Amino acid sequence: MTQIFDFDSVIDRKNWDSVKWSKYADRDVLPFWVADMDFATPYFIIDAVRERLEHPILGYTSAPQDLEDAFVAWIARQFNWAVDPEWVIPITAVVPGLNLSVRSVGSEGDQCLIPVPVYPPFLEVPVQSHRRGVYSSLVLENDMWQMNFEDIANKAKNCSSLLFCNPQNPTGRVFTESELRKLGSICAETETLLISDEIHWGLVLEPACEHIPIASLASEIANNSITLISHTKTYNVAGLLSAIAVIPNPTLRQRFEVLVERTMPSGSPLSYAAGIAAYNDTSSWVQELTAYLRLNRDLVLTTIDSLSTVEAFRIEGTHLCWLDGRGMGVPDVAAHLERHGLGLSDGTEFGTPGFVRMNFAAPRKLLRQGLDRLVVAAMSSA
Repeated sequence: MTQIFDFDSVIDRKNWDSVKWSKYADRDVLPFWVADMDFATPYFIIDAVRERLEHPILGYTSAPQDLEDAFVAWIARQFNWAVDPEWVIPITAVVPGLNLSVRSVGSEGDQCLIPVPVYPPFLEVPVQSHRRGVYSSLVLENDMWQMNFEDIANKAKNCSSLLFCNPQNPTGRVFTESELRKLGSICAETETLLISDEIHWGLVLEPACEHIPIASLASEIANNSITLISHTKTYNVAGLLSAIAVIPNPTLRQRFEVLVERTMPSGSPLSYAAGIAAYNDTSSWVQELTAYLRLNRDLVLTTIDSLSTVEAFRIEGTHLCWLDGRGMGVPDVAAHLERHGLGLSDGTEFGTPGFVRMNFAAPRKLLRQGLDRLVVAAMSSA
């Protein structure tokens, strides 16, 4: 395959209000923390935004019919999932969608079940939605993080909702069809609403793995689920917030729509333009991106394998590496790494102290610099 897209160029983001790079603006710390990529957004997304800017007014904008049409056609091509257009609700972002999904079922004071470790905003949902968080720890088996189905089944009986992340952030798991069916069945049997964040759908790195929308597997799972999905991670447009909620159950959908109308602002016309371009994409972007990320992943894992004080695990998807730094024997792993010029996400925020998360979606030259600093930090603690 001829490469079209450039992932090797290092792009200066320091003076462009980048959340990722501004965090350490006054320090010699390379940022590999927040989950956006240091790659140029694909040209066809930029072109679509430029075209929308030909109209001189950027006012309140309803989701265009073209967005819904492009999404329905895309999800059929991508996952062989026949989504009824009535199921589709455009929203501004996945994280607000998590909160509204939890509020779409049950009542205040209900329990919300969350497998951990997980992306920090998940852990904030129960408080923000006036629910009580209940947690089920993923279990490390055969170098992979697995769901504890017995624990989930026991706890789900007393929960009105379950927040699920696939591909999983931060562990990089891409759950199998068997695992997904088992989780879907537990939620259906216990009448626990399954809320699935599938924002990393396009970042499957292991050739033997595939992303399967959990609601596409069976009608009983679909009718007990809300799927939240977006193009923004795969196409590196995190700043142009946009997402889709897929809700087959009409009662759930109506409740969700009421909450959207009451609490969620209208989307950006530029975000809609980017979304339509992404869902209509026929380029080699996803294939080239995942091929590059796969080599980055391998570089990260090879480097960490040489260390005795840091442990990494099999990464099947996302551009994230979940690292166990407890072997370094320092009281604060993230702070120790920062002192050596490397900014990673603190595992405490994910519900797991002693771990850190590394985002390896960066030009390889920059990634190597970060890994060199990781090695020095790990050796200095040995």
